[in-house]
Amino acid sequence: MNYSPEVLQRFDLPQADGVFPDETEGVVRGEAEDRSLGIWVRFDVRVHEGLIRAVRFHLYGCPHAIAAASLICERLEDQPARSLSAIDLQVVADSIDLPVEKYGKLLKIEDALLECWRSLGDSRATSEPGNSRHPGEAKDS
Repeated sequence: MNYSPEVLQRFDLPQADGVFPDETEGVVRGEAEDRSLGIWVRFDVRVHEGLIRAVRFHLYGCPHAIAAASLICERLEDQPARSLSAIDLQVVADSIDLPVEKYGKLLKIEDALLECWRSLGDSRATSEPGNSRHPGEAKDS
């Protein structure tokens, strides 16, 4: 298989590869897998005051999947937490020249990010009774 320079670079030196220690404050975790596609992915997202401060990933999969996760982590940092639910998969696919037969893996990556978004909402709801804001958004001051 031919890989784009972007994929080769991100596969050789993936940005944001790894996870935060379990005790890291403000971290939500989401994971997804599909054994038939040969992918398992986990994201750790550290959110503070409604902004994504850092993102890490741990992934078993092909070079395209690793490149996609690395690119997504890079693009999410310093964005509003709601960005976890609004990744433009087509932009990611185009950025790494993702073959159409690998789009299923990209959907699993999206599933893991959506799990982070849901976890963020769950943690906010349990820690702030009566909270009616969207998950991860800062309070109005």
